[in-house]
Amino acid sequence: MMKLIIPALILALIFSLSYSKTISILIGGSLDGWKEIADDFCKQTGIKVDVVQGPPSTDGREIMYSISLLTKTKGFDIVYLDVVWLGKFASASWLTPISNFVDPLKYFKENNLAESSFLASLYKDTFYTVPIKADAGILYYRKDLLEKYGYNVPQTWEELKNIALKIKEEERKQGNIIEGFVFQGKQYEGLVCDFYEVLRGMGYELIGQKEGKFVVKIKEDELEKVLQFFRSLIEEGVSPQSVVNYEEEESRIVFQQGKAVFARNWPYAIKMLAEDENMKDKFGVSVLPGKNPTLGGWALAVSKYSPNQKEAWMFIDFVVKNGLKTLFLKRGDIPTKIDLFQDPAINQKLPYYDVIMESIDFSKPRTIHPLYPRISNIIQIYVSGVLAGKIKPKEAAKKMINEIQKIISL
Repeated sequence: MMKLIIPALILALIFSLSYSKTISILIGGSLDGWKEIADDFCKQTGIKVDVVQGPPSTDGREIMYSISLLTKTKGFDIVYLDVVWLGKFASASWLTPISNFVDPLKYFKENNLAESSFLASLYKDTFYTVPIKADAGILYYRKDLLEKYGYNVPQTWEELKNIALKIKEEERKQGNIIEGFVFQGKQYEGLVCDFYEVLRGMGYELIGQKEGKFVVKIKEDELEKVLQFFRSLIEEGVSPQSVVNYEEEESRIVFQQGKAVFARNWPYAIKMLAEDENMKDKFGVSVLPGKNPTLGGWALAVSKYSPNQKEAWMFIDFVVKNGLKTLFLKRGDIPTKIDLFQDPAINQKLPYYDVIMESIDFSKPRTIHPLYPRISNIIQIYVSGVLAGKIKPKEAAKKMINEIQKIISL
Protein backbone atom coordinates (compact mmCIF):
# COMPACT_ATOMS: atom_id res chain seq x y z
CA MET A 1 0.00 0.00 0.00
CA MET A 2 2.88 2.34 0.88
CA LYS A 3 4.42 1.74 -2.55
CA LEU A 4 1.22 3.09 -4.15
CA ILE A 5 0.99 6.12 -1.88
CA ILE A 6 4.53 7.43 -2.49
CA PRO A 7 4.25 7.58 -6.31
CA ALA A 8 0.84 9.23 -5.92
CA LEU A 9 2.35 11.89 -3.65
CA ILE A 10 5.15 12.48 -6.12
CA LEU A 11 2.67 12.86 -8.97
CA ALA A 12 0.60 15.29 -6.91
CA LEU A 13 3.73 17.32 -6.17
CA ILE A 14 4.71 17.45 -9.83
CA PHE A 15 1.17 18.43 -10.76
CA SER A 16 1.11 21.24 -8.17
CA LEU A 17 4.50 22.53 -9.31
CA SER A 18 3.22 22.76 -12.87
CA TYR A 19 0.74 25.34 -11.55
CA SER A 20 3.48 27.49 -10.08
CA LYS A 21 3.66 29.68 -13.20
CA THR A 22 1.13 32.50 -13.20
CA ILE A 23 0.80 35.13 -15.90
CA SER A 24 -1.48 38.16 -15.94
CA ILE A 25 -3.53 40.33 -18.29
CA LEU A 26 -5.70 43.42 -17.80
CA ILE A 27 -9.17 43.41 -19.41
CA GLY A 28 -11.73 46.21 -19.31
CA GLY A 29 -15.21 45.87 -17.88
CA SER A 30 -16.75 42.40 -17.97
CA LEU A 31 -14.44 39.39 -17.92
CA ASP A 32 -16.94 37.22 -19.82
CA GLY A 33 -15.15 34.91 -22.22
CA TRP A 34 -11.68 35.66 -20.91
CA LYS A 35 -12.22 33.72 -17.69
CA GLU A 36 -13.37 30.67 -19.62
CA ILE A 37 -10.37 30.86 -21.96
CA ALA A 38 -7.98 31.26 -19.02
CA ASP A 39 -9.48 28.20 -17.28
CA ASP A 40 -9.20 26.07 -20.45
CA PHE A 41 -5.61 27.19 -20.96
CA CYS A 42 -4.74 26.31 -17.37
CA LYS A 43 -6.28 22.85 -17.71
CA GLN A 44 -4.24 22.14 -20.86
CA THR A 45 -0.92 23.69 -19.86
CA GLY A 46 -0.86 23.98 -16.07
CA ILE A 47 -0.20 27.71 -16.39
CA LYS A 48 -2.52 30.01 -14.43
CA VAL A 49 -3.75 33.22 -16.01
CA ASP A 50 -4.73 36.03 -13.67
CA VAL A 51 -7.36 37.98 -15.62
CA VAL A 52 -7.49 41.38 -13.93
CA GLN A 53 -10.64 43.45 -14.30
CA GLY A 54 -9.74 46.99 -15.30
CA PRO A 55 -11.87 50.09 -15.80
CA PRO A 56 -14.37 50.11 -18.69
CA SER A 57 -12.72 53.27 -20.02
CA THR A 58 -10.14 52.62 -22.75
CA ASP A 59 -8.16 55.64 -21.58
CA GLY A 60 -8.18 54.31 -18.03
CA ARG A 61 -6.70 50.98 -19.11
CA GLU A 62 -4.08 52.67 -21.25
CA ILE A 63 -2.96 54.65 -18.21
CA MET A 64 -2.79 51.49 -16.08
CA TYR A 65 -0.72 49.64 -18.68
CA SER A 66 1.51 52.70 -19.26
CA ILE A 67 2.28 53.14 -15.56
CA SER A 68 3.07 49.45 -15.22
CA LEU A 69 5.38 49.47 -18.25
CA LEU A 70 7.04 52.77 -17.37
CA THR A 71 8.20 51.32 -14.06
CA LYS A 72 9.86 48.45 -15.98
CA THR A 73 8.53 45.95 -13.48
CA LYS A 74 6.68 42.72 -14.15
CA GLY A 75 3.26 44.35 -14.11
CA PHE A 76 1.14 42.49 -16.65
CA ASP A 77 2.77 39.74 -18.72
CA ILE A 78 0.32 40.19 -21.57
CA VAL A 79 -0.79 43.54 -22.93
CA TYR A 80 -4.29 43.80 -24.40
CA LEU A 81 -4.11 46.98 -26.41
CA ASP A 82 -6.24 49.18 -28.61
CA VAL A 83 -4.76 49.34 -32.13
CA VAL A 84 -4.06 53.06 -31.73
CA TRP A 85 -1.70 52.43 -28.79
CA LEU A 86 0.83 50.57 -30.92
CA GLY A 87 2.96 53.55 -31.95
CA LYS A 88 3.32 54.76 -28.37
CA PHE A 89 3.98 51.33 -26.84
CA ALA A 90 6.33 50.05 -29.55
CA SER A 91 8.37 53.26 -29.78
CA ALA A 92 8.90 53.10 -26.01
CA SER A 93 10.20 49.52 -26.40
CA TRP A 94 7.53 48.19 -24.07
CA LEU A 95 6.58 45.23 -26.28
CA THR A 96 8.44 42.12 -27.38
CA PRO A 97 8.50 41.57 -31.17
CA ILE A 98 6.47 38.57 -32.32
CA SER A 99 9.51 37.36 -34.25
CA ASN A 100 10.99 36.30 -30.90
CA PHE A 101 8.44 33.48 -30.93
CA VAL A 102 7.34 32.80 -34.52
CA ASP A 103 7.69 34.00 -38.10
CA PRO A 104 4.96 36.71 -37.98
CA LEU A 105 3.67 36.66 -41.57
CA LYS A 106 3.71 32.87 -41.68
CA TYR A 107 1.86 32.76 -38.35
CA PHE A 108 -0.80 35.27 -39.44
CA LYS A 109 -1.45 33.43 -42.69
CA GLU A 110 -1.47 29.94 -41.16
CA ASN A 111 -4.09 31.14 -38.68
CA ASN A 112 -6.08 32.90 -41.41
CA LEU A 113 -6.08 36.31 -39.72
CA ALA A 114 -7.50 39.25 -41.68
CA GLU A 115 -4.71 41.08 -43.50
CA SER A 116 -5.97 44.56 -42.61
CA SER A 117 -5.92 43.57 -38.94
CA PHE A 118 -2.43 42.13 -38.82
CA LEU A 119 -0.96 44.98 -40.87
CA ALA A 120 -2.08 47.24 -38.01
CA SER A 121 0.31 45.20 -35.83
CA LEU A 122 3.30 46.55 -37.75
CA TYR A 123 5.47 49.39 -36.47
CA LYS A 124 8.69 50.36 -38.28
CA ASP A 125 8.92 47.03 -40.12
CA THR A 126 8.40 44.99 -36.94
CA PHE A 127 5.28 43.10 -35.85
CA TYR A 128 4.53 43.52 -32.15
CA THR A 129 0.92 42.39 -31.68
CA VAL A 130 -1.52 39.68 -32.68
CA PRO A 131 -4.99 41.03 -33.62
CA ILE A 132 -7.76 39.44 -31.58
CA LYS A 133 -10.83 41.63 -31.98
CA ALA A 134 -11.70 43.20 -35.35
CA ASP A 135 -13.72 46.33 -35.93
CA ALA A 136 -14.44 48.66 -38.82
CA GLY A 137 -16.81 51.55 -39.33
CA ILE A 138 -19.95 50.68 -41.32
CA LEU A 139 -22.99 52.47 -42.75
CA TYR A 140 -26.46 51.80 -41.36
CA TYR A 141 -29.37 52.86 -43.56
CA ARG A 142 -33.14 52.77 -43.63
CA LYS A 143 -33.78 50.14 -46.25
CA ASP A 144 -37.49 50.87 -46.30
CA LEU A 145 -37.00 54.59 -46.96
CA LEU A 146 -34.44 54.11 -49.71
CA GLU A 147 -36.86 51.70 -51.43
CA LYS A 148 -39.76 54.09 -50.90
CA TYR A 149 -38.00 56.93 -52.71
CA GLY A 150 -36.13 54.84 -55.26
CA TYR A 151 -32.57 55.40 -54.05
CA ASN A 152 -29.63 53.00 -54.02
CA VAL A 153 -27.16 52.84 -51.16
CA PRO A 154 -24.85 55.87 -51.58
CA GLN A 155 -21.33 55.20 -52.83
CA THR A 156 -19.85 58.63 -52.09
CA TRP A 157 -20.17 61.04 -49.18
CA GLU A 158 -21.79 63.68 -51.38
CA GLU A 159 -24.38 61.13 -52.52
CA LEU A 160 -25.12 60.27 -48.90
CA LYS A 161 -25.58 63.93 -48.02
CA ASN A 162 -27.92 64.59 -50.95
CA ILE A 163 -30.03 61.47 -50.44
CA ALA A 164 -30.25 62.03 -46.69
CA LEU A 165 -31.45 65.60 -47.14
CA LYS A 166 -34.06 64.74 -49.77
CA ILE A 167 -35.56 61.87 -47.80
CA LYS A 168 -35.54 63.93 -44.61
CA GLU A 169 -37.42 66.78 -46.31
CA GLU A 170 -39.99 64.46 -47.90
CA GLU A 171 -40.60 62.57 -44.67
CA ARG A 172 -41.02 65.78 -42.69
CA LYS A 173 -43.65 66.95 -45.17
CA GLN A 174 -45.59 63.84 -44.14
CA GLY A 175 -45.17 64.60 -40.44
CA ASN A 176 -42.31 62.16 -39.82
CA ILE A 177 -39.67 64.11 -37.90
CA ILE A 178 -36.44 62.43 -38.96
CA GLU A 179 -32.77 63.38 -39.35
CA GLY A 180 -30.70 62.69 -42.43
CA PHE A 181 -27.42 61.39 -41.01
CA VAL A 182 -26.06 60.81 -37.51
CA PHE A 183 -22.48 59.99 -36.56
CA GLN A 184 -19.95 60.41 -33.76
CA GLY A 185 -19.53 64.19 -33.63
CA LYS A 186 -18.38 64.67 -30.05
CA GLN A 187 -14.82 65.82 -29.36
CA TYR A 188 -13.28 62.39 -28.66
CA GLU A 189 -11.55 59.53 -30.48
CA GLY A 190 -14.76 58.45 -32.23
CA LEU A 191 -14.80 61.74 -34.15
CA VAL A 192 -11.25 61.05 -35.34
CA CYS A 193 -12.40 57.70 -36.77
CA ASP A 194 -15.23 59.43 -38.65
CA PHE A 195 -12.87 62.15 -39.89
CA TYR A 196 -10.42 59.62 -41.37
CA GLU A 197 -13.29 57.85 -43.15
CA VAL A 198 -14.49 61.01 -44.89
CA LEU A 199 -10.96 62.22 -45.63
CA ARG A 200 -9.88 58.91 -47.17
CA GLY A 201 -13.25 58.42 -48.81
CA MET A 202 -12.62 61.66 -50.68
CA GLY A 203 -9.27 60.33 -51.88
CA TYR A 204 -6.88 62.01 -49.42
CA GLU A 205 -4.43 60.88 -46.76
CA LEU A 206 -3.47 62.93 -43.72
CA ILE A 207 0.02 61.65 -42.86
CA GLY A 208 2.49 59.56 -44.81
CA GLN A 209 6.19 58.86 -44.90
CA LYS A 210 8.88 60.28 -47.15
CA GLU A 211 12.48 59.11 -46.95
CA GLY A 212 11.72 57.45 -43.63
CA LYS A 213 10.21 60.57 -42.07
CA PHE A 214 6.58 61.37 -41.29
CA VAL A 215 5.06 64.16 -43.40
CA VAL A 216 1.64 65.76 -43.79
CA LYS A 217 0.40 64.58 -47.19
CA ILE A 218 -2.81 66.57 -47.55
CA LYS A 219 -2.83 70.15 -48.88
CA GLU A 220 -4.66 73.00 -47.19
CA ASP A 221 -7.33 73.34 -49.88
CA GLU A 222 -7.97 69.58 -49.80
CA LEU A 223 -8.32 69.52 -46.03
CA GLU A 224 -10.55 72.58 -46.21
CA LYS A 225 -12.83 70.62 -48.56
CA VAL A 226 -13.06 67.76 -46.05
CA LEU A 227 -13.79 70.09 -43.15
CA GLN A 228 -16.33 72.02 -45.21
CA PHE A 229 -18.16 68.75 -45.81
CA PHE A 230 -18.48 68.21 -42.06
CA ARG A 231 -19.71 71.75 -41.53
CA SER A 232 -22.19 71.46 -44.42
CA LEU A 233 -23.88 68.50 -42.74
CA ILE A 234 -25.13 70.84 -40.02
CA GLU A 235 -25.43 74.03 -42.06
CA GLU A 236 -27.58 72.31 -44.69
CA GLY A 237 -29.69 70.43 -42.15
CA VAL A 238 -28.50 66.93 -42.97
CA SER A 239 -27.41 66.30 -39.38
CA PRO A 240 -28.80 67.86 -36.19
CA GLN A 241 -26.75 70.38 -34.27
CA SER A 242 -26.88 67.97 -31.34
CA VAL A 243 -24.61 65.57 -33.25
CA VAL A 244 -21.67 67.48 -31.72
CA ASN A 245 -22.55 65.64 -28.48
CA TYR A 246 -22.97 62.17 -30.01
CA GLU A 247 -20.81 59.16 -29.28
CA GLU A 248 -21.60 55.65 -30.56
CA GLU A 249 -24.58 55.00 -28.32
CA GLU A 250 -26.30 58.33 -28.98
CA SER A 251 -25.97 57.65 -32.72
CA ARG A 252 -27.30 54.12 -32.34
CA ILE A 253 -30.27 55.13 -30.24
CA VAL A 254 -31.38 57.85 -32.67
CA PHE A 255 -31.16 55.45 -35.59
CA GLN A 256 -32.75 52.54 -33.72
CA GLN A 257 -35.67 54.76 -32.74
CA GLY A 258 -36.32 55.34 -36.44
CA LYS A 259 -35.23 58.98 -36.30
CA ALA A 260 -32.43 58.94 -38.91
CA VAL A 261 -32.06 57.85 -42.52
CA PHE A 262 -28.34 57.01 -42.20
CA ALA A 263 -25.95 56.37 -39.33
CA ARG A 264 -22.24 55.67 -39.09
CA ASN A 265 -21.33 53.20 -36.36
CA TRP A 266 -19.42 50.01 -35.54
CA PRO A 267 -20.77 46.46 -36.13
CA TYR A 268 -21.86 45.98 -32.51
CA ALA A 269 -25.18 47.74 -33.24
CA ILE A 270 -26.27 45.15 -35.84
CA LYS A 271 -27.34 42.61 -33.22
CA MET A 272 -29.36 45.23 -31.30
CA LEU A 273 -31.18 46.38 -34.42
CA ALA A 274 -31.81 42.82 -35.61
CA GLU A 275 -33.46 41.99 -32.28
CA ASP A 276 -35.65 45.12 -32.33
CA GLU A 277 -39.14 44.22 -33.56
CA ASN A 278 -39.72 47.73 -34.87
CA MET A 279 -36.44 47.95 -36.81
CA LYS A 280 -35.33 44.46 -37.81
CA ASP A 281 -36.99 44.63 -41.24
CA LYS A 282 -36.37 48.32 -41.89
CA PHE A 283 -32.59 48.63 -41.81
CA GLY A 284 -29.66 47.57 -43.94
CA VAL A 285 -25.90 47.69 -43.55
CA SER A 286 -23.24 48.57 -46.09
CA VAL A 287 -19.58 49.43 -46.48
CA LEU A 288 -19.13 53.16 -45.90
CA PRO A 289 -19.10 55.58 -48.85
CA GLY A 290 -15.65 55.76 -50.38
CA LYS A 291 -14.83 52.29 -49.01
CA ASN A 292 -12.26 53.51 -46.50
CA PRO A 293 -13.60 52.50 -43.08
CA THR A 294 -11.45 53.14 -40.05
CA LEU A 295 -9.94 50.01 -38.58
CA GLY A 296 -10.70 49.51 -34.93
CA GLY A 297 -10.02 46.54 -32.75
CA TRP A 298 -7.79 45.08 -30.08
CA ALA A 299 -4.64 42.98 -30.05
CA LEU A 300 -2.44 40.98 -27.70
CA ALA A 301 1.27 41.49 -27.09
CA VAL A 302 3.95 40.22 -24.74
CA SER A 303 5.34 42.76 -22.28
CA LYS A 304 9.08 43.30 -22.67
CA TYR A 305 9.38 43.24 -18.88
CA SER A 306 7.57 39.96 -18.34
CA PRO A 307 9.74 37.22 -16.80
CA ASN A 308 7.31 34.71 -18.33
CA GLN A 309 7.50 35.63 -21.99
CA LYS A 310 7.32 32.08 -23.29
CA GLU A 311 4.19 31.38 -21.24
CA ALA A 312 2.65 34.73 -22.25
CA TRP A 313 3.14 33.85 -25.91
CA MET A 314 1.64 30.40 -25.32
CA PHE A 315 -1.51 32.06 -23.99
CA ILE A 316 -1.74 34.45 -26.96
CA ASP A 317 -1.38 31.50 -29.34
CA PHE A 318 -4.07 29.62 -27.39
CA VAL A 319 -6.49 32.57 -27.70
CA VAL A 320 -5.92 32.73 -31.47
CA LYS A 321 -6.46 29.02 -31.98
CA ASN A 322 -9.08 28.26 -29.34
CA GLY A 323 -10.56 31.43 -27.88
CA LEU A 324 -11.88 33.74 -30.60
CA LYS A 325 -15.17 31.88 -30.95
CA THR A 326 -15.69 32.06 -27.19
CA LEU A 327 -15.00 35.81 -27.20
CA PHE A 328 -17.66 36.30 -29.87
CA LEU A 329 -20.29 34.11 -28.21
CA LYS A 330 -19.67 35.56 -24.74
CA ARG A 331 -18.83 39.18 -25.59
CA GLY A 332 -19.81 39.79 -29.22
CA ASP A 333 -16.19 40.48 -30.18
CA ILE A 334 -15.79 40.24 -33.97
CA PRO A 335 -13.09 37.60 -34.65
CA THR A 336 -9.99 38.42 -36.70
CA LYS A 337 -9.82 34.80 -37.86
CA ILE A 338 -11.60 34.85 -41.22
CA ASP A 339 -12.67 31.20 -41.35
CA LEU A 340 -14.70 31.65 -38.15
CA PHE A 341 -17.24 33.68 -40.12
CA GLN A 342 -18.24 30.38 -41.72
CA ASP A 343 -18.90 28.81 -38.33
CA PRO A 344 -22.71 28.35 -37.99
CA ALA A 345 -22.59 29.33 -34.32
CA ILE A 346 -21.18 32.71 -35.36
CA ASN A 347 -22.79 33.61 -38.69
CA GLN A 348 -26.28 32.64 -37.49
CA LYS A 349 -25.94 35.16 -34.68
CA LEU A 350 -24.27 37.84 -36.78
CA PRO A 351 -26.50 39.27 -39.51
CA TYR A 352 -24.61 40.98 -42.32
CA TYR A 353 -21.39 39.19 -41.44
CA ASP A 354 -20.43 39.42 -45.14
CA VAL A 355 -20.61 43.23 -44.96
CA ILE A 356 -18.50 43.20 -41.80
CA MET A 357 -15.89 41.02 -43.54
CA GLU A 358 -15.84 43.34 -46.54
CA SER A 359 -15.54 46.42 -44.33
CA ILE A 360 -12.67 44.88 -42.37
CA ASP A 361 -10.98 44.01 -45.67
CA PHE A 362 -11.21 47.64 -46.86
CA SER A 363 -10.38 49.17 -43.48
CA LYS A 364 -7.26 51.18 -42.69
CA PRO A 365 -5.72 52.04 -39.32
CA ARG A 366 -5.39 55.58 -38.06
CA THR A 367 -1.89 57.03 -38.26
CA ILE A 368 0.53 54.78 -36.36
CA HIS A 369 2.91 57.22 -34.69
CA PRO A 370 4.57 57.44 -31.24
CA LEU A 371 2.83 60.77 -30.65
CA TYR A 372 -0.53 59.67 -32.02
CA PRO A 373 -2.45 60.86 -28.91
CA ARG A 374 -1.28 64.40 -29.62
CA ILE A 375 -2.16 64.10 -33.31
CA SER A 376 -5.60 62.81 -32.37
CA ASN A 377 -6.10 65.70 -29.99
CA ILE A 378 -5.37 68.24 -32.76
CA ILE A 379 -7.84 66.51 -35.10
CA GLN A 380 -10.50 66.46 -32.39
CA ILE A 381 -10.10 70.15 -31.56
CA TYR A 382 -10.38 71.45 -35.12
CA VAL A 383 -12.98 69.05 -36.53
CA SER A 384 -15.13 69.62 -33.46
CA GLY A 385 -14.60 73.37 -33.78
CA VAL A 386 -15.73 73.30 -37.40
CA LEU A 387 -18.79 71.21 -36.59
CA ALA A 388 -19.77 73.62 -33.83
CA GLY A 389 -19.24 76.63 -36.09
CA LYS A 390 -16.50 78.04 -33.85
CA ILE A 391 -13.87 78.12 -36.59
CA LYS A 392 -14.05 78.34 -40.39
CA PRO A 393 -12.89 75.30 -42.39
CA LYS A 394 -10.19 77.31 -44.18
CA GLU A 395 -8.62 78.57 -40.95
CA ALA A 396 -8.99 75.17 -39.28
CA ALA A 397 -7.25 73.44 -42.21
CA LYS A 398 -4.26 75.77 -42.05
CA LYS A 399 -3.83 75.52 -38.28
CA MET A 400 -4.41 71.78 -38.23
CA ILE A 401 -1.72 71.08 -40.83
CA ASN A 402 0.78 73.40 -39.15
CA GLU A 403 0.28 71.90 -35.72
CA ILE A 404 0.37 68.28 -36.89
CA GLN A 405 3.53 68.98 -38.90
CA LYS A 406 5.19 70.34 -35.77
CA ILE A 407 4.26 67.21 -33.82
CA ILE A 408 5.52 64.71 -36.40
CA SER A 409 8.74 66.70 -36.87
CA LEU A 410 9.77 66.26 -33.23
